Amino acid sequence: MKRQQSISRIKKEYGVDPRELGSLKESRDMIEKVNIYHDLVKDKQERAIDPITWNDLEMDEVFYRVNHTRSYAGEQVLYHILHGNTVDERNKLDKEARFFDENEEDRIYVERGLIRVGKRYIDYYVPDTLDTFQDIRIKHAFIYPLLLCLLIFSIILAIFKPQFGGLIVMVATINIIVYAVVKLKYENELEALASIRGIIQFGEFLMKSEKLASRYESEGIKKNIKELSKLTEVINFYTARKNMQNSGEPMSVIGSYILGVTLIDVICCSMVINKLKSRNADLMKLYEFIGWLDAAISVASFRNSLDSCQPEIRSDGYIECKAVYHPLLNNPVKNDLIMKKNCFFTGANATGKSTFMKALAINVILGETINTCAADSMAFPEMYVMTSMALRDDVQEGESYYVREIKYLKRMLETTDSGIRTLIVIDEILKGTNTKERIAASRSVLEYLSERNAVVITATHDMELVEFMENLYDSYHFDCQIEDGEVKFDYKLLEGKNVKTNAIQLMKGMGFPDSITERGEEYAAAWS
Repeated sequence: MKRQQSISRIKKEYGVDPRELGSLKESRDMIEKVNIYHDLVKDKQERAIDPITWNDLEMDEVFYRVNHTRSYAGEQVLYHILHGNTVDERNKLDKEARFFDENEEDRIYVERGLIRVGKRYIDYYVPDTLDTFQDIRIKHAFIYPLLLCLLIFSIILAIFKPQFGGLIVMVATINIIVYAVVKLKYENELEALASIRGIIQFGEFLMKSEKLASRYESEGIKKNIKELSKLTEVINFYTARKNMQNSGEPMSVIGSYILGVTLIDVICCSMVINKLKSRNADLMKLYEFIGWLDAAISVASFRNSLDSCQPEIRSDGYIECKAVYHPLLNNPVKNDLIMKKNCFFTGANATGKSTFMKALAINVILGETINTCAADSMAFPEMYVMTSMALRDDVQEGESYYVREIKYLKRMLETTDSGIRTLIVIDEILKGTNTKERIAASRSVLEYLSERNAVVITATHDMELVEFMENLYDSYHFDCQIEDGEVKFDYKLLEGKNVKTNAIQLMKGMGFPDSITERGEEYAAAWS
């Protein structure tokens, strides 16, 4: 009965927006734990998205939108993948996502196993634990069996010569101290044993399917799982002993004292750690394989949950897209764009400039990491994405808006100077300074970037800047209408620069006093 319920649930949830399944709050609460694996391996990742861009684009929210995973390993690996992926890894992930989408029975089988792996709080520390095992050095482990033998010898000696009874107390005291020190030192690492057993058991479950066992045999997974299965016996012994200790029953408490005094617990701990150390690399490989399978199914489900396409990633050129939209919007307005050179986006606030620029950047990232875009079609060159959008003063660091802005721009210049092809997305460039210097400095920066290996899209309200740069940058704009005193936005992308100034009209639509808007119109007329 439970098996059928599980299968029914898996079928029902496939291709559904994960945010509708009621686990979004839990996912947000766990995001720091999800990030553990990425933090461990990000230095090995080629051109991972930097934190500024990740935060500007609200990529945590994008992760929640994609995240259909069933296991902690899947969550952690998917989160890492979205930070950056190689061409080979992307193609491999795409191939696997297609396989699971076309083979429902195999997908359901794998998902059933992944659900058993689960997402317990302690599970998320497995990558950190496996990484820690590499550095553990158990010194003087040979002493533990000797102390046990000494305790046995002292008991036997006291039976025949009671005057040596004090020796039992002395040896038992030493053993308890050793037990306490070892337990304190290694207990945290051993907390993850049940989680480690879970990934081994998933591997054993996976290999019961002849089709799947054959599919992954070339990667050495089958052999790896066979070797790791030998670890389950020693892990089972240790976890059973720990469960007994934690039960709180009188006999369990007595038993735990006996295990401590005799150092059987310490000997077992030492044996488990040495066994895990010897298979540490194999365990990490299995963990990553499970996460990768889960991530592939998540990508397949994501593709079925929205209008999507696989992009054409070219060697050069600009961005071309049809019916592209922001994947986080429930009722998005879709737009077409064919870039022939770098470009400006203009228009009043709230007309859709920032959302559209974020949509372009996010879809380039999704295309380059999971070979999926929220569009009918999309083509672009392979490029590193960098943004400068969600800026604010940093009171704690004592940095003004403008100082932070030029720091953000400087990192972009340094990246393009290195020769890396880069998508540069800037929302309202250099707005943190006065008009004269803003236009002059912005013009200089944008001219510099146009001479580099970069695709640049930027929003601005400075029409003078747009006019200065019209030979190097194309212009697009978003508009709004005032109807019956209400501001209405259609969020449709239009070619050319915005010829209308509607800031004061927007104030009228928002119900500002007539004295303010009339005086504003007078000042605007005098300025022009």
